[in-house]
Amino acid sequence: MKKIGLMSLIVATLMVMGSWAIAADTIKVGCAFSLTGDYAGSGDNYFKGVEMAVEELNAAGGLLGKQLEIVMFDNQDFAPEVVMQGADYLMDQKKVAVVVAGWAGAGADVRAYGKYDVPAFLDDGSQASVDVYKEDPEKYRNAYFMTPVAAAQGSSVFNVLQALPYDYPNKKVVLINTDDAWGGEIGAVMAKRFKEIGWEGALHEIVPYGTNEWGPILTKVRRIKPAVIHFEIAASQEPITFVRQFLKRPTNTIISLGWSITPLEVVGTLGKKADGVMGDMPAGMPVPQAPTVEAQAWLDKYKKRYKHDLGVGSFVTYTSFMAWAEAAKASGDAYDFKAVNKHLKTVAYKGLMGDISWGENNTLHPQPGAPMTHYQVQNGELVTLFTDPAVTPYKDNKFIKPRWIK
Repeated sequence: MKKIGLMSLIVATLMVMGSWAIAADTIKVGCAFSLTGDYAGSGDNYFKGVEMAVEELNAAGGLLGKQLEIVMFDNQDFAPEVVMQGADYLMDQKKVAVVVAGWAGAGADVRAYGKYDVPAFLDDGSQASVDVYKEDPEKYRNAYFMTPVAAAQGSSVFNVLQALPYDYPNKKVVLINTDDAWGGEIGAVMAKRFKEIGWEGALHEIVPYGTNEWGPILTKVRRIKPAVIHFEIAASQEPITFVRQFLKRPTNTIISLGWSITPLEVVGTLGKKADGVMGDMPAGMPVPQAPTVEAQAWLDKYKKRYKHDLGVGSFVTYTSFMAWAEAAKASGDAYDFKAVNKHLKTVAYKGLMGDISWGENNTLHPQPGAPMTHYQVQNGELVTLFTDPAVTPYKDNKFIKPRWIK
């Protein structure tokens, strides 16, 4: 079920060799993604956003008169000691000017990269990670969260589920999430929001990663017949197996997979069988139609370059890297970390969909330039139904009642 792109295979090979070849007259930029293991598919797509940005800048003459070169590190499955090793390797040994990293647990990455001054963009929006940042905002001022905290995501999903043009058959909700910080925070805020409007939390299952046999839980689901199931696991195999097993004997239930809908393997594997399933992407770009001419041109370029639809994390890593490049250019020296960090914190970056800025706790809160994007699978592909802030219906796309609901 794990489809690793050609670039990931190349990068993984280069990691065995040590690093990419680095010339003395280049600006070194670091990438710390999962290139091997269970999360390699997502790591591959995180990387593609940075790769596109580097190719674009180098083709235009580079940055501050120098070409950019990438140094890679394989975060594997995000063990804290591996994340720490990556920070030391990229920032201390390789002397990179910036790091763009994927999701890395519940604050281990903040502590690892916060030992240095190099700007580090982290897709680690759990409150647990932000709490590490809040321990010493001055020490960790170089850590920038590329997505909203989990509570903001959960509330946005809740608001969308309430905004659907659909009459729920009852007021029962089932929540399924992992036993990590991200999943736990999503589950907690969803439970709170549903309780506030008088819904019954009929079942809340907390499961470990790697759960692929859903029979016992689905037995309970079929007895409860909930109106909504929200399923939040930051991986791909688990949602694929859950949807497959649910569809064998479905109930009249809206299935919301949260972030779990966005790894390419999920819809790629399920295809049209997933039609009707809901999901979201924090700081995502609407698809298949982008909101601006510039964003559509980028989306078309991405699809032409990689021969597939937009992957999880690609847009936000591209945007974050370009925001860093603008800050480095404005500072006049990519290695003047104090000036670069000040620019990132105080000057909004004009992205492909509008201005973006890192707000309270250096977090990329939902905003027009980097919205929470909510999808439904239709005809085997993701279609944007809503964007948030303001949970606004997107273009002329319409919610379609899932075929399994009678």
